[in-house]
Amino acid sequence: MRSFRITTYNDAPAGSGLGTSSTMVVCILKAFIEWLSLPLGDYETSRLAYEIERKDLGLSGGKQDQYAAAFGGFNYMEFLQNDLVIVNPLKIKRWIVDELEASMVLYFTGVSRCSGAIIDEQKKNTSQGGNDAIEAMHKIKQSAKDMKLALLKGDIDSFADILREGWENKKKMASHITNPAIQEVMDVAMKAGAKAGKVSGAGGGGFIMFVVEPTRKKEVIEALKK
Repeated sequence: MRSFRITTYNDAPAGSGLGTSSTMVVCILKAFIEWLSLPLGDYETSRLAYEIERKDLGLSGGKQDQYAAAFGGFNYMEFLQNDLVIVNPLKIKRWIVDELEASMVLYFTGVSRCSGAIIDEQKKNTSQGGNDAIEAMHKIKQSAKDMKLALLKGDIDSFADILREGWENKKKMASHITNPAIQEVMDVAMKAGAKAGKVSGAGGGGFIMFVVEPTRKKEVIEALKK
C-alpha cells in the first residue's frame, strides 16, 4: 500500500456556480489515474466523478460539469437514455474564441449559495408537472442547440440573445434562482451597455456572466464595481 498526502487548492469561492466541485473531483481522479497508471479515458473519468459526487456523496445536480471538466474546450454534449452521454467537440475558429472572450465579463455577486436546495426545487417543480417549469426546461434544451450554431458561425449577437432568453426561462424553474440583489446587478450592467446576462450554475448567487460589446466593456466593469 502506497502512502501519500493530497492537497487541493481552488481560486474560486465555494458555492460559486462555476462547476468547481465537479472539477475538483475530476482533478483528484486524474491524479490517481496518472499515479497508478489506470486505464481510464475521459468518458470513464467523467462517469466515475459523477457517481462519486451525485450517488456516493448524495449532492444534487446534473452530470454536465464532470464531462466539461474532463474533456475541456467547446463541446456539444448530449445526455440520452440509459445514461448514454455523447460529447461532440466543436471546432470553433480562433477569431470567434477571441471575440467571445473580448465580449465577456464575469462578475461575482459576493454570495455563495448551496446549489442543492435550488436544484431539488427544480426537480420537484418538474416532477410534479409544473407547466411553467417543464416548458422552460424544453426551451433551455433548445437554446443549447441554437447556441451551438451561433458559436460555430461566430454570431455573438445571437449568442447574447440566446443567453438572455435562457436566463428568462431559467428563472421560471425555481423561486430562489434570482433575487432583488441579483436583479439590481443585472439592471446596472444592462444600463451600462451589457447585451445579456445569466447567473452561472444553479443560481441564487455565485457568478453572473455578461455578454458585452467590447467597446463598452470598461463602462460595464466600472458600473459593476460601484
